[in-house]
Order: sequence, then structure tokens, then C-alpha cells
Amino acid sequence: METRKVASSIPVTEIPYVMRAMGFYPSEQEIEDMLNEIKFSDYVETGKYKTSVDMGEFIQLYINHRPAFGLQPDKLAWAFETLGVTMDGLPFLDRSELLHLLQNRGEHMTEYQLAEYLTTLLGFNAEGGSSELQDFDTEKAGQLIDENLPYEITADMFANELLGFGMYSSDVLQVEGESQSPPSAQVN
Repeated sequence: METRKVASSIPVTEIPYVMRAMGFYPSEQEIEDMLNEIKFSDYVETGKYKTSVDMGEFIQLYINHRPAFGLQPDKLAWAFETLGVTMDGLPFLDRSELLHLLQNRGEHMTEYQLAEYLTTLLGFNAEGGSSELQDFDTEKAGQLIDENLPYEITADMFANELLGFGMYSSDVLQVEGESQSPPSAQVN
């Protein structure tokens, strides 16, 4: 058996995937900022772009760009309470409203991108982005989303089933009473 060789650096193109594997889900703009920060870090001295980072540089990049407290379950529950409809004491978003909000609020994404991301989250595409690894059929994607994404989406379903955050229990994501502002971040 051959000895496995392990690299001590990470190619710049792999940084977004490693960040996501560590639980940090940067926006496309944040990814572009991080990649530019690395690519141009030595440009003045060398006149060349950087194509990889060592472990120390990666850790520094991660610490400097990740949110200090991450996504708090109570903030996700508050968002569903604020944006959604409450039935039987449980806030939910209608599927069409969720898709509209995802596409038109926050970071802009096209209908094609939204379909690609959702089908990947639902487990129908290879991780890392379907367009990079296989052909992407938008008609099939629409049908898969229609068949597999419920009409009513609760904060619990969104966090645990769609995003895969199994650490958020249903009782943490349930909202008690009406609140008018997001809960403050708490360090546990």
C-alpha cells in the first residue's frame, strides 16, 4: 500500500467548499472578496497572483470573515414569524413566498441559480454545484422542486431538512408569542 501524500496548502478555488464544510456559508460577494484578498495578497511584491494558501493563511481568512456567532436558531425562528403566517402556533412560509424572498431579497440570484441551489440542497445534484459536475436541466429541476419541497415550510423544516442543520431542535425553532425585533445573539 502506498503512503498517502497530504498537501499542506489549499487551492484558492477550493476555499469556498472548505469554508462551507466548516459550517460557514458565505454569500457570493463574500466569496469573491475572500478570493481576491488571497489572490492579490502578494501581487505587489511578486507581480503574481496567489493560487493556494497554507493552513495558517486559511485559518486567518476563516477567522477574519466568518460571523462571530453563526446563525442563531432563535433568529431563524424570528424571521419565519416575521415573514410568514402562523397556524396552530407555528409560523411557516408558503413555498411560493419563500422562493420569491430567496430570489428577490438579500443577495440577488437568478431563477436558474435558485433552481440549481435548491435541487442541490434537496439532494438531487452532486455537492459542489451541479453545473460544474454535470448537465443541469431546468425543466427537471422545477419538477423536482415541485414534487419535493412542501407547500408550507416551517423554520424547523427549513433549518434541518433543507439546509441540513440537524443541530437545531424543533423546540428551539418554535416561537413563543409575538416579538417585534430579532433576538439578540447569545454566547452559550
